[in-house]
Amino acid sequence: SFLIMLSFLQLNAQIIIDNTAPYDNPTWLVDNILLGGGITTSNHSYQGDSSQIGWFNAVNTNLGITDGIVLCTGDVYELDPINGGAFPFIANIVTDPDLLAVANSVPGMIGQTFTVSSINDVAVLEFDFIPTSDSLRFRYVFGSQEYFGFENTSYNDVFGFFLSGPGIAGPWSAPVIHPNGSVNLAVVPNTLPPLPITISSINSVTPINQQYFVPNQGTAQDTISIASGFTTVLTARALVQCGETYHIRLAIADGSDQGLSSYVWLDGGSFFSPSLTVIDDLG
Repeated sequence: SFLIMLSFLQLNAQIIIDNTAPYDNPTWLVDNILLGGGITTSNHSYQGDSSQIGWFNAVNTNLGITDGIVLCTGDVYELDPINGGAFPFIANIVTDPDLLAVANSVPGMIGQTFTVSSINDVAVLEFDFIPTSDSLRFRYVFGSQEYFGFENTSYNDVFGFFLSGPGIAGPWSAPVIHPNGSVNLAVVPNTLPPLPITISSINSVTPINQQYFVPNQGTAQDTISIASGFTTVLTARALVQCGETYHIRLAIADGSDQGLSSYVWLDGGSFFSPSLTVIDDLG
């Protein structure tokens, strides 16, 4: 009975993946899983293979996030130790205007000279939203099978959270109604200039920004078994204007090949615009 109980506890500590209906519907995932308070959304779109997006539950794992949406460069079921992944052939017809440039901006910022030759297996989730206050935030974790083998090489998988709208100006692409470009919110905290997150900019091998890294290779806590490492739970933040329309593009890609996968876990209920506090100074 002890072995049965031990097996049950181990089973409970595994991540659960689901991309059957409605968890295969990007619009439903955004509006029912990702959103917290103070946000209304519209104009959702998703580009990528249907196997690259789904819902996860990571209670009792070492991921640091309970549940939410996962985007990856392979089959999300690769993460599920029970159902396993099918390793589907991804047609590789989706592209993104910025991910290759983001990937190649990293080497020079960390004293390296490698080059990412292409982006592949791209998945892009995007939508418009209206915040009801002056700020936006959401929580996420980035992880990869590339850790402990491909840091500071051309196989530098990349992702980005590209935000555009009133008051935002940046070097990355944006819808034509936002002519000032977009900013990438997927950056290492407290870096100036902002350093995009890849396996080469947060890891324990070189090491760099190790305080944001969770080694997950051959440890007793190896509950997200296929990801060799991942970041701590990070928070994307931006200042916005109450009641205005913004656009966000959440994108991920393999760097230079179609091999080992990378993942972004978006914390359920965390895409949030906190309520404004109005103080009546006149009593």
